[in-house]
Amino acid sequence: MILFLSNGHGEDLIATMIAREVKAERESFNIAGFPLVGLGKPYEDAGIRVMGVQKTMPSGGFLRHGMRLVLEDIKAGLIGLTVQQIRCLKSIRENVRLTVSVGDVYPLFLAGRYVKSPILCLSTAKSEYIKGHLGIECRLMRKYADLVLARDERTSKALSELGVPARYAGNVMMDGFSITGENFGLTLQKKVVGILPGSREEAYRNIENLLEIVMRLADMSGDNLNFIVGLAPNLDEERFAHAVYKAGWRYEKQDPGDRERGVTGRIYPGSGRESPCVLVSQGWFGDVLNVSNIIIGLSGTGNEQAAGLGRPVVTFPTEGPQFSFEFAAAQKRLLGEAVAFVKSGDAGDVANEVMSILGDSMRVAEMRKAGHARMGEQGAATRTAKIIINYIETESWEGR
Repeated sequence: MILFLSNGHGEDLIATMIAREVKAERESFNIAGFPLVGLGKPYEDAGIRVMGVQKTMPSGGFLRHGMRLVLEDIKAGLIGLTVQQIRCLKSIRENVRLTVSVGDVYPLFLAGRYVKSPILCLSTAKSEYIKGHLGIECRLMRKYADLVLARDERTSKALSELGVPARYAGNVMMDGFSITGENFGLTLQKKVVGILPGSREEAYRNIENLLEIVMRLADMSGDNLNFIVGLAPNLDEERFAHAVYKAGWRYEKQDPGDRERGVTGRIYPGSGRESPCVLVSQGWFGDVLNVSNIIIGLSGTGNEQAAGLGRPVVTFPTEGPQFSFEFAAAQKRLLGEAVAFVKSGDAGDVANEVMSILGDSMRVAEMRKAGHARMGEQGAATRTAKIIINYIETESWEGR
């Protein structure tokens, strides 16, 4: 059995993408997911068998965000859950040929200590562009991991220099979206500004600031821009519409025909103006990125994927809790020149930065190049799957 051990929703998604690629190439392989945080819905959605014991915790897996969350999780039964998960890992270890650890070193430690199979470690949580791995993390990798796949080339080299068996096969995050070619009825006559409000609770609050920026851009460009919002699949359309109304705009749901073409709704100013019209698309994220010339992003993963696709990203801090000044600054370090970070968060300053970039083809090219370099090309899930298949069939990590 190939056991995917992951500790978070994003990690579940990454593990699932790789597992599906393995299954597509080798249908006979026995594959299972063991989510340590949450209920493992991405595995279920992909038809991957879920093993272990799962329970939703108050922190959602973000224990590093403060002692308060740690205490809340303990109160909700974290210690008992951990004991149960360890028992389950020990009970199945005789059947595991390879463990794929996805996330930080916690699943790596559990796999090395209690499963004791060969381990492929996908280190998705750390990058040298922000802050490299700690000494204890490197020691655990050297002790337990047969191969570590880092999230970028620079981190892979740093780990190798510290004696960790590390390699870079690309960033699986870039395989987390698809492009169908849908253009939402937009033409090349106007440049398109893509808007990512985020995927967490704060997205409903973010839309007010984002619409203010849209209005500034419409006035500055003489209504010569198109706008489209990429609404995360987990967000509620009714709550989003309410947030739009609260911001003084109006939201119009679209008929089934438009929705089939990717347009979920349209947002209009509430002042009687019919422009700017802001398209809203939910479930067509890759196409939103594809049609956009530039992205105004308040999304963690979304901003990274946009940059990797070569789209200049303009971002700014919000009240949080996710997209705080600290988080935005860290993302700027991660993505480098691919992102323009407007520290003031002022709508006028953000609009000025967007217009400045759109008017500077050389800067656009530099931002595109930086995004490709930091995030890598699509196809990492397939490359990682080939490494797994090669090991199962040859018991060797070489040749891939």
